[in-house]
Amino acid sequence: MPLVLVGLSHHNASIEVREKLNTADYVLPHALASLSSALDIREAVILSTCNRMEVYCVTDSSDPSYGIKTVVSHLSNFHKIAEDQFSSHLYKKSDEAAVQHLLRVASGLDSLVLGEAQILGQVRSALRAAQSANSAGSILNALFQQAITSGKRVQTETGLGRGSFSIGHAAVDLARSIFSDISHATVLIVGAGKMSELTLRHLQECGVHSVVVANRTHDRALIMAEKFGGRAARFDDFLEELAHADIVITSTSSPHTILDRKMLLPVLKRRRGRSLFIIDIAVPRDVNIDVDRLDNVYLKNIDDLQDVVAGDANERSQEVEISEIIAGEESDKFIRWLRAREAAPLIAEIRSHIENIRQEELSLLRTQLQDINERDWQRIETMARSLTNKIAREPTLSLKHAAERAADGETALQNHSLYSAAREIFGLHSRKSLDKEDSINDPDVDRVTEPYNGTPDEETF
Repeated sequence: MPLVLVGLSHHNASIEVREKLNTADYVLPHALASLSSALDIREAVILSTCNRMEVYCVTDSSDPSYGIKTVVSHLSNFHKIAEDQFSSHLYKKSDEAAVQHLLRVASGLDSLVLGEAQILGQVRSALRAAQSANSAGSILNALFQQAITSGKRVQTETGLGRGSFSIGHAAVDLARSIFSDISHATVLIVGAGKMSELTLRHLQECGVHSVVVANRTHDRALIMAEKFGGRAARFDDFLEELAHADIVITSTSSPHTILDRKMLLPVLKRRRGRSLFIIDIAVPRDVNIDVDRLDNVYLKNIDDLQDVVAGDANERSQEVEISEIIAGEESDKFIRWLRAREAAPLIAEIRSHIENIRQEELSLLRTQLQDINERDWQRIETMARSLTNKIAREPTLSLKHAAERAADGETALQNHSLYSAAREIFGLHSRKSLDKEDSINDPDVDRVTEPYNGTPDEETF
C-alpha cells in the first residue's frame, strides 16, 4: 500500500505557478472529496500554504507511479489547468522519501523562512481538514501526528525558530531596507489574518506609529488595529488610504487580485510623485503585476523575500544540523511502525491458517478417540498447540525481521516479494484490502494517532 507525495514549493516553482494550484480553505473539502473518490486513492491530505502545495495519499496500487499519476490528473482537473503548465515543477516521492519530506516540512527545515513556527499550525490544519472530510485514515493520521511531534521537538529542543522570524518579519525587514527610518512611515495593512498580525507585531517592534488596517470584515480590522495601536479602515476605503500610505503590505485570502493598474492610476495623481512601496505576501497574489510598471510604484511579492531570509538562514546552520537529526529520528520511528503494520496482517493470516489446521485435525482425532479421558485429551491439545506455535515461530520472526530491514533501507519491492512467497508457501489467497470506506470510518482505524510508544500530541485533535 504505497504512500505517495506530489507537490511543489518555493524551491522549484515561482509564485505564478504556485498560485494556480493553491487550494484555499473554502475549497479544500471539495478538493479532498474529489481526490478521495479516485479509484485507487485510499487516504488523502492536502497541505496548501503560500509557499507550497503538497498532496499526500495512500493508494491501493502496489506501484506508486499509478497513485502519482492519479494525483497529477486530479490537480489538472480540479484546478482546470493543463498538466504541461505545472508538471515539470512537481516533485514526486513515495514511501520513506515522502515520510522524510513531510517531517522536514513540519520541522520548519523546508520553509522559505527557516524554522518558522507557522508551518506546524498549517500541518495541523491540513490534518484536521482531512479528518473532517473523512479522507485521512490510519496511515495519514499517524504520519501527520508523527510530523507534528517532530515539529514540536524542533521548536522545544533547538533554537531554529528562536526569535519568531516569519514571512511577516521578512516583509518588514524588506520595508526597512527601503526607508532609512521606517518609524516615520505610514503603513497600510490589507488583511487581518495571522500573517498580518505577525507583520504588525514586528512593525511595532521597529517603532512604527502610523498603522492602518483594512479588512473585508471590519470588526476584525478594529480588533487588530486596537491591539497594535493603529487605526481601522473599511475595506471599501482602502484605495483612499493608499493616497496617504508610504508602505502597503497585503495579505488577504482573496482568490482574485484586489488592486491593479487601472485602480491605482487615480490614486497616484493625488500622491503627486510620492513613492509607493507595495509588498504583496499573499498567494494567490493580491496585486496585479501591471502596477509595477507605473512611475514611483515599487512592487515586491513573497518570492522577493528570498534574499532577506538568506542571511538569517546562514546564522542558524548549527541549529539546522540538530533539527535534521530530530526529523530523521522521528521519520525512522514512523517507517518502522509502518513496515511492522504491513507485516501484521500476513502474520495474522499465517497464524490463523495454522490454527485452523490444528482445530480441524483435533476435531478429526476426537471422533477417532471417543473413549479417551479428558486429562489425556488435554495433553494432546497442549501438544498440538505447542507444535503449531513452533511451526509458526520461524515464519513470524522472518516476516517481522523483513519489516525491520525494510525500515532500515531494504526496498519495498524486496519486502513485497517475501510476503508473496509466504502466501504461496502457506497456500494463502491474496488478502483483499479493506473496503476504502470501512477503513476510513472504522473508529479503531481512523484515529490511530500513535505510530510508536510515545506521547501523542493532544493539540492535534
